Amino acid sequence: MTEPVTIGDCTLYLGDCLDILPTLGKVDAVVTDPPYPNREDLFATDTVWPVLRSLIPSIPSFVFWPCTPDYPCGEPDAVHIWHKAVPIHPRSEIGNVAGHHYERILSYGLGRKSEVLRVAAIMPKFAACQAECVNHPTQKPIALMESLLKRTHGAILDPFMGSGTTGVACAKLGRKFIGIELDDGYFDIACERIQKAYDQPDLFVPAPAKPKQEAML
Repeated sequence: MTEPVTIGDCTLYLGDCLDILPTLGKVDAVVTDPPYPNREDLFATDTVWPVLRSLIPSIPSFVFWPCTPDYPCGEPDAVHIWHKAVPIHPRSEIGNVAGHHYERILSYGLGRKSEVLRVAAIMPKFAACQAECVNHPTQKPIALMESLLKRTHGAILDPFMGSGTTGVACAKLGRKFIGIELDDGYFDIACERIQKAYDQPDLFVPAPAKPKQEAML
């Protein structure tokens, strides 16, 4: 594990979350999208999930999860449905599970036992979501992550940070963020995106059209 990178209120760790999670102080919520297509492998092996199982039930959490019958951390309090009219990435890139037109977002510690709630009927501003995409096969729209963060409070932890979308959303909302990523390539992308989010708060908001100068009579 290397020394963490601090960008604004975001603290980013390059390393294995299994090693880093026990060293962290208190966080207020978890918002994470565990890696796949090997999610089932993670669930079956005695590596990452034991740590998450001990962490998630104790604090409010949102966990993205494919359409499989099992749950990574026990039965959730609620299952949110993220419906996407068109997957951001072609199915051939990321496998059949992720290529579905919806994903489940499991909610823990936020009440509403056993309800099914729709998070977004369609990806907000699909063209803008496409413009946000970087070299990551399962990147989520910033607006979607913001909608989840607004249902929580305090410091947010993402132990599978990936390209840093949760951190970008935290930066835009003025929230404290702790992110962990094992892949150094994605870690660099996350650092760059989060830094840009602080440098250019409205980076992903389309600029207004320039006024046209009327022809002189």
